[in-house]
Amino acid sequence: MRLVSTDMLSEDMVLAKNIYCGECLVIKSGYPNIHKYKDNLSNMGIRYVYIEDGKSTDIIVPDVITEKTRQNCKNVLIRTIGDFRKSNSLKLVDLTGSLEQMISDISRNQNVQVSLMDISVADEYTFSHCVSTTVYALLIGKRKNYSKRMLEMLGMGTILHDLGKILLDSNVMFKEGSLTKDQFNYVKLHTTSGYEVVSSCGNVPKAAQQILLNHHEKLNGTGYPRGLKEHEIDEFSKIAAIADVYDALTSDRCYRKKWSTNKALDYLIENSGTLFDAELVRLFMQQIAIYPNGSMVRLSDGRLAIVKDQNPNVPLRPKVRVIGDEYGNCCCYEEVDLMEVLSLTIVESELEITESA
Repeated sequence: MRLVSTDMLSEDMVLAKNIYCGECLVIKSGYPNIHKYKDNLSNMGIRYVYIEDGKSTDIIVPDVITEKTRQNCKNVLIRTIGDFRKSNSLKLVDLTGSLEQMISDISRNQNVQVSLMDISVADEYTFSHCVSTTVYALLIGKRKNYSKRMLEMLGMGTILHDLGKILLDSNVMFKEGSLTKDQFNYVKLHTTSGYEVVSSCGNVPKAAQQILLNHHEKLNGTGYPRGLKEHEIDEFSKIAAIADVYDALTSDRCYRKKWSTNKALDYLIENSGTLFDAELVRLFMQQIAIYPNGSMVRLSDGRLAIVKDQNPNVPLRPKVRVIGDEYGNCCCYEEVDLMEVLSLTIVESELEITESA
């Protein structure tokens, strides 16, 4: 299995992961004519899909939670927010159950280096973002040896962290292009508005409530809404801030294309100790594949390859499958372990290759 741009779909490719719109299964994995739906997928805001082809045979792209758990959690969140819009009250029983399943999955797979990205239609970005951000936050919580109760509070606050956005004008929230200063100040209100909602409901723990208020605070005091500094920010919110920024950077947005994994991680590293807690960033990086399984890379000798598997504790030197020469021409497939061939390095990620093509 590998990740490809919808623009690059061809007849020899078979869909490898289900595509959903809400609770509806739009295209089932195993569908052999996915290339016929290029335009439909683009219109839905889906720019990448996972496929199977001769180049990606036996490549597994791991996730720390099952597809069933991820999809169920997103669907429950959509229903929870929908009910809130109607009744102005948060009913969290189903969401709590979904989070418990997520925590259970992560506990079983906590040594997996995450490679998978969530494929979702554009209209569901906020919900997919909240679920993925929660997964990343819980991974850090597990590395911190949090108790089950602490993980539940961290998870609840993180999955609701953008609740305030549904109270704001969607024309501003999803505007294409840069926001004006007044519009950006308006968007900032989602932290306080979301916090006010959960603090008045009475069924969200106070530690979880703080995440809605503080997930945009920065260690150096440049964040919002209150400009808190390092020791004034609770640890849950520091964790959520890292998870939130990473998922936002590695997702397609209406105003920006997604960043590569290595570029997003570089951003976290560069801002460790100033914007983000350095120790928490370190724990997070241990669990993310810098060059994810199934992604295209260019080697230092110019050849193209697909990442096949990770070498534990050496994220910059995975195992790859060479599929093309330095001119992009197909060649006989060759398996290369970059831990054994030290003369080779990765010089470009998939997005960098695409942009330079």
